Amino acid sequence: MADSTPKLYEGMFLMTQASVSAGLGNAIDLVRGMLDRVDAEVLTLAKWEERKLAYPIEGQKRGTFLLTLFKVTPTQIANIERDCNLSEDVVRVMMTRADHMGETEIAEA
Repeated sequence: MADSTPKLYEGMFLMTQASVSAGLGNAIDLVRGMLDRVDAEVLTLAKWEERKLAYPIEGQKRGTFLLTLFKVTPTQIANIERDCNLSEDVVRVMMTRADHMGETEIAEA
């Protein structure tokens, strides 16, 4: 039986420079759209940093990291990952459960 209770997740999305060059808002809207499609409740979504990558990934030498906190049912994580894999704007994505975060940490984020 699948768990239908939303859980707290932290997601880091590595975006291509091309997706951010048109405006950071476009990249943020793209990630927000992926989360909205699975009915995720987005708590925070912001640019974390832009940096040179340690090694080229899919021809990209630089990337912008977007960090987000969101609540979603665990069964929807695979759908978010699929959307990221199909997107030409997302180079990498990592999502982890954020149950360790307290209300104060979430408010500060």
